[in-house]
Formats: sequence, C-alpha cells, structure tokens
Amino acid sequence: MGRTIRQEQRDGVAILRLADPPSNTLTRTMRAELDQALSEAIADPGIIAILLTGLGEAPTRGLSAGLDLREAETGFAAPGPADLCRKIEDSPKPVVAVLHGLTHGAGVELALAAHARVATADASIGFPDVMMGLCPGAGATQILTRILGAQGALDLLLTQHPRLLRARTLKPLVDFLIGEDDNAIAAALGVARGLGERSAAGDALRRSGDRDEGLADFAANAAAIAARRAQVALSPNIAGARIVDCIEAAGLLPYQAGLSYEGVAFQDLVASDLSKALRHAMFAERRAPNMPELARVPPATAPQLQQAGIVGGGAQGAGLAVACLEGNLPVLHFERDDAALLALEGRVEAMLAQLVKAGRIPEADLPRRRALWRGTTELADLARADLLIEVVADILSTKTQVMTALDRVAGEGTILVTTSARHPIYRIAAATSRPAQVVGLRLPAPAHLTRLAEVIPGGGTSDMTVARVVALLRDRLRRIVVRSGTGGGGLGDPVMAALRGAGASMLRLGATPAEIDDALIEHGFAQGLFRQMDMQGLDACLARGRDVTARLALDHEPAIAPAYLDDLDRLVMAGRTGQGAGRGYFLWQDGQPHDDPAVLAILDLAPGRRVAQGPALAPEAIVLRAVAAMANAGARALRAGFALRPSDIDTVMINAHGFPRWHGGPMKAADLVGLFDILQALKRFTVEDPAIYTPDPGFAVLIKEGETFDALNRIGRKRRTIPG
Repeated sequence: MGRTIRQEQRDGVAILRLADPPSNTLTRTMRAELDQALSEAIADPGIIAILLTGLGEAPTRGLSAGLDLREAETGFAAPGPADLCRKIEDSPKPVVAVLHGLTHGAGVELALAAHARVATADASIGFPDVMMGLCPGAGATQILTRILGAQGALDLLLTQHPRLLRARTLKPLVDFLIGEDDNAIAAALGVARGLGERSAAGDALRRSGDRDEGLADFAANAAAIAARRAQVALSPNIAGARIVDCIEAAGLLPYQAGLSYEGVAFQDLVASDLSKALRHAMFAERRAPNMPELARVPPATAPQLQQAGIVGGGAQGAGLAVACLEGNLPVLHFERDDAALLALEGRVEAMLAQLVKAGRIPEADLPRRRALWRGTTELADLARADLLIEVVADILSTKTQVMTALDRVAGEGTILVTTSARHPIYRIAAATSRPAQVVGLRLPAPAHLTRLAEVIPGGGTSDMTVARVVALLRDRLRRIVVRSGTGGGGLGDPVMAALRGAGASMLRLGATPAEIDDALIEHGFAQGLFRQMDMQGLDACLARGRDVTARLALDHEPAIAPAYLDDLDRLVMAGRTGQGAGRGYFLWQDGQPHDDPAVLAILDLAPGRRVAQGPALAPEAIVLRAVAAMANAGARALRAGFALRPSDIDTVMINAHGFPRWHGGPMKAADLVGLFDILQALKRFTVEDPAIYTPDPGFAVLIKEGETFDALNRIGRKRRTIPG
C-alpha cells in the first residue's frame, strides 16, 4: 500500500482510493502509486473489477483536483495522466469511477477513461485548464465530444466554472446517479461486481473510445465548432483555439489519432509563454500571503477579528463595508448626519445587489447579509468593533484627526486601519497612542469587487497586527493579500510611475499618445497609458506622482523623470485634467478619446522641437520600453525592500493596474523576454532617460548566475533578496 493510494478488496472488487487530502492532486508520487495499484489489480486472478474513488471523508473534496502544475516547469514525469487513462481504458477488467464533490481536470479524465461512472448528487466537474493556458492532455476533448457532441464538450471545456453532473446536459456522462442519502461506495460496488461478472462470462466492456453518439449530427457539430472558433479567435489565450481544434479532430480522426493530436496540443501549450505566464500568475497569488510577520506569530495566538467599524461613507467606504458583509463580518458604519447615513445605506444596498447579480451572494441570503450592517451617527458606537477603518479624504490633517478620534473610542486591543494611498503610515500612526496597532490597507476600487488587498505595515506596526489583518482578508474576505513594504502607498505606484515616465520619454522620441496607447492596448493593457491617466484624472495622477517621487527620494532611489511630472503639471495648469474635464491627453466626446494635436504644443513637443526626429517608434519598440521600465522599477522596489518577491509585484500589477495576466506581470514578462535582452535594451534606452532606464545591478548578477527573477520567488527561510 502506497502513501497516496489506499487499497482494499471486497468480494472480488479492488477498491483504489486516492488518499492525499484535501485535494488528491495527481502528483508524480500519486500517479506512480496508482499505476502500480492498477497493475496489481489487473494481474490479480482474484479480482474481477476495480473501483476508483476518492478518500470519501473529510477533508477530501472530490476524486481529484487534477495535476500539480508546478511539475510543468520541469516536465511531467511518467506515468503521466494520459498513461493512467490508457491503462484504465485498456484494462481487461472493468474499472468503475466514483465521482463525488468537486473533481477537476485530469481527475475528470481518469473517470472518463473508466468503463462506468457512478456519481453522487453533489458531484460536479470542471476543467480550469483553459485558464492556465492549457488544454486537456489525457483524452477529455475526444471522449467528451464522442459522448456529448461538440456543443456539450465546448461548453464544458471553455468555461472555468464547475457544473453538476446531474445537470441534464451532462447526464450522458453518468451511468448511475446516487441519491443524497444513498451509500455511493455500496452502490458502486454493486455496479462493479455486475460488470465484472458479465465480463468474466464473455461480455465485451464498453470503452469510452468506442462511444460515438455525440458524433451522429455532423452538421450540428460543425456549426458549433465554427461559432466557437470565431469567438476564441478574439482572445489572446490561444488555449481556447487549441481546444476547439482538438474537438474538431474528435469528429474527423480515429480515436487513437485524436488522442495523439490532443497530446501534442497539450505539450505545445505547456511550453508556451502564455501558459508559463498564466501559471506564474496563479502561483504568485497563492504565494503572496507568506509574510515574515505571519511566520513570527503562531496562528493560535492571533485572535480573530469579529467586528469592523468604518468611518467614511463614500464609494470606497461603502465598497469596503460590502466586502466585509460578503465575508459575514458585521459592520458598524459611521457618517456625520442622518442624510449622509441614508445616502450611504443606498450605496451599500446597490453594491450588495451587484454581488447578488454576480452570483457571489445568494439572493435568499441577502436579508441576513444586510442585517450585518448598521449605520450610526455616534462615533462612540464604534467602541464595540475590534477593527476600525478610516476611509476619509486622503489629506494628512484629515486622516490624523480621524485616527486620533478613533483612538479615543477604541478598545485596548482594537486595530486601527488607514486607507491612505499617499501618506506614510508612521505619520498617521503617530496621531494615536497605539502605533503598533496601526496598519495601512489598500483595496483597488471598487473595493467590493476587487480581488486584491495590499497590507502596508508602518515602521512601528507589530507582527500581531499584520497577522490578524492578513488572516481576516485572506480567510474571511477571500482576498489575495500582498505585503507592501513602501511604508505608505501601494506596491505598484513606483512601477506605474516608471511606465508613465517611459511614456513621457517616448513622446519626446516622436510617438503620439495615441500611438503609445494603441501599442499597449494591442499588448493587453485595457486602457493603454494616457487614456488610463485621463480616466483617473491628471490632477490626481500628478499628486500621486509627486508623492511617489518624494518617497523614492527618501529611500535614496533615482527620482522619476522630470518630464513625467512636468507634462502633467502643464496639462493641469491648462485646465486639461482628463476625461472629467473633457480634455487631457485626449479630447473626450461621448466617453471616447480622440486625438488632439494641441496637446503636443502644450507639452512643447510640436514637430521640430522633439528630442528625436527619426522614424516613428514601432509598436514592439514601445512595448519593450514599457516592459523594461517597469521591470527595472520592480528590481529597484525589491532592492528598497518595498516588495518581498518579484511575484508580489506581478500580482499587484495584474490585479490593480491592468497589466495583462497572460503576460504574467512585468517581472515575469522580463523573464520571458530574457533578462539578457532586457538588460541590453535598458543600456540602449539609458541615453533617452537615465532616471528610468539605468539598469539595476540585479540584472547583471542574475544573468551571470544563470538565473531569472523567478529564482527570487521563494517563501520562508528560502526567500532571497535581489543580488548586486
């Protein structure tokens, strides 16, 4: 008996239980042990059938969560999932799979290869492969198409959401559906014994590759494939197109040839930059909550936070309150008077309705969530909360005044949180009697919908304060939690400042705002650069840029290029504050940006007065400058201690600043381009703007050691700082 497979025998049936809770991930160890267990059961003359199931007890959630994608970096060791599926399908003895709870990816493929499937009422299956830039690799595209037809296979494989097997469209996948109160193993044993006895008597086994009912309507399948191919052609995720190709192959090729076709597609995608980037983004988010403060605080010693008190009823304050309600955290919400409180309640109601519409809160549960929120005009009422959060105007005097008032009403162990995006946490904490219990928090707007939460310790913030707040955000509010070591402001601010500086530098090389934005949008930035600044407000961008510049100067980092702030200052002085004013870098009409040659004159960049008069920058040259500037700023942020790991920078840039997920974030993008090529580009571009492009010494050291930024993405004692 192996470590991850439990074996037993009942009345001639071998029961093989995947037993590596909570997810039964198909690691190389589990695959090897399952392969051995299958071989032993097939060779045992006393066995007439095989039953494949999960552990069937808490905390295991299903048959299997699929592959461990960390293996993809070095290659999946044999036996792979395709090898196991082939052994199951080719077995001379019937194999029956039991599906319960949630089963994903390669775990579903094991069940599809079996000769019969028994499912419990709560059993659901899903294929998150496409979200990782992958297609199935062990037969799912071929078997699902043969059983469900092209439309059914496409619907299942091109969505990230699991679906219940008892659903009408998926019932053909299930041979026996077990009621909620029935014993699934007992029922499956009966099925297995029956199949085993009939097989021993000479009946042929029904193998998945022999099924063809889903191929009967060729015209309907062709139409479904053509329609979905047109849809996925618009996506940067090439995995969708490869899945469509594999499903088409299921109807055109013999079964074994179709399996080979799928296998090649899987291997191609595993090796693609797209999948490497998407896998990196997923692991980066999982890695982010590993912080040194948490390692120094035993979980049992960190009391859970039970009640939030919030001051500030604007959109951000209301969004933060709704985020708490979604996590079942009661909220006491202060506003200055009854009229303001009534308006706040309306905002909370509207945001709760958004979560219901999005399926994040069941409509039947809405009254209970609503009852967790209570408004007040009495600041003293907040004394009952053990977490007090200010969400007031980001003016230092206002912040400190509110924090002083909260400090007076707060209980002894209460944590105070500031949401300032501009000011040092230590200066705000100094207005209280408890700086060790003050921490910064930044949730990108809209706070009730965003997935990211940045925790920003001040100079005196205690480990316990960080641990308690992170636990709340991670475990109850279900946020991706990243530690920002800036001491004030978000982790992405210096990286975005570098991008904006690079944009200003490219304007001086002859590129227009529209040309730069078009190149970045084509690369995957939703609003480009200058459109994004216009939408945020150029006056707000200018204030934030000055704050970032001052903070970098305190940390002895190179200042952001003067052209970046000078351009913003000129435009704001000219009344061009962005979309809200109808003009910024662009003219805005009906919500759409339009070129405005006048902006170049305001910036003193009319033709004939630019730094460079050569040919226009090609889109790829624009993207390279943008990525190089951001990666260089990220390396400097690592050196300054702002970030624990390169992957934390990537997580923030993807989830808060619109960096395309399929490129992995600026640090991963630099790895994929190649650090040597990025370093050479930085050296070439330094003459254009030394403040932005002068390479951080870490590039040269990593290259010399044959490493990439990924080598710095470690946790705990294995974590390394940037060299050089």
